[in-house]
Amino acid sequence: FAPIKAVIEHALHHDLKRPMVLYWGVRSLRDLYLPDLPGTWQRQHPDFCFIPVLSDPLPEDRWPGRTGLVHQSVMTDFPDLSGYQVYACGGPAMIDSARRDFTAQCRLPTEEFFADSFTYAVQAQTLA
Repeated sequence: FAPIKAVIEHALHHDLKRPMVLYWGVRSLRDLYLPDLPGTWQRQHPDFCFIPVLSDPLPEDRWPGRTGLVHQSVMTDFPDLSGYQVYACGGPAMIDSARRDFTAQCRLPTEEFFADSFTYAVQAQTLA
């Protein structure tokens, strides 16, 4: 969330007048950190929308919201991404799936997909 948080804060600070939708995918409700911040942005900025997506909500979450893979929620809401930019961060599998599906199925131009793929130190050492 941190890389996207910085992008959003910059845009809001400069009063950028364009719609922004933050889809935040986590396993369960406890994995959302700073959970009130996107809600505050949404209340203060009419062009900002926050949609949390839980892939594996716990029974105690009693989650009434979106579930499943976060990029699939984006595809449901935006089946045609041809006029959009996507900024994504997360694990390599999520980033690869989002890039592949957004460009192949939702017509997102490849040059409009920006990503920060998180790898663990052990993975980085193995790749080196």
